[in-house]
Amino acid sequence: MDKDNRTLKKQENDILLKLAKSTKEQILDEDTLIDMLKNSKRVSAEIQERIENAVIIEEQIKTTRASYVPVAERGSIIYFVVAELCNINAMYQNSLQYVKTLFSKAIDAAQKSDLLEERLANLIDTITKMIYTMIARGLFEADKMIYSFLIATSIRRKAGIILGPSWNHLLRGPMPFTAAQVDC
Repeated sequence: MDKDNRTLKKQENDILLKLAKSTKEQILDEDTLIDMLKNSKRVSAEIQERIENAVIIEEQIKTTRASYVPVAERGSIIYFVVAELCNINAMYQNSLQYVKTLFSKAIDAAQKSDLLEERLANLIDTITKMIYTMIARGLFEADKMIYSFLIATSIRRKAGIILGPSWNHLLRGPMPFTAAQVDC
């Protein structure tokens, strides 16, 4: 599209330059200027058609990209759980690049399907299992349960199954009542 826009601008500048250098008699007599205008009109129509096609394709890409957001969200959830493992043990350092590599391998390994919903389910399932398995291999046995718990609760928190107050209650225990909360 940028190349097409530059082509249109160049043609416009060439025509204006030719008009500026020509006299009235030359403008009416010269075939080159008329040919230039005809060529410009043809090229402009071709470019306009390509731009219209590009807009349609761009819309299709946006729609397709939006349908894969749940897969990206699952990858994000798992990555942030993996990144937080260093809070359990300082040895658990995994780079974003490593998790991205696992994510890409999981996408390649996921079963293909012509149905979008089935494809998304396959991708989410394969990504979750593969990253879980590969990261769990490097964890101490005692920490694998915490890792599983963090993934499961993170997925449920993102889905809205575990709400913020419930999660805070689990982490911090019951909060003491203040005078404003007590209804006499």
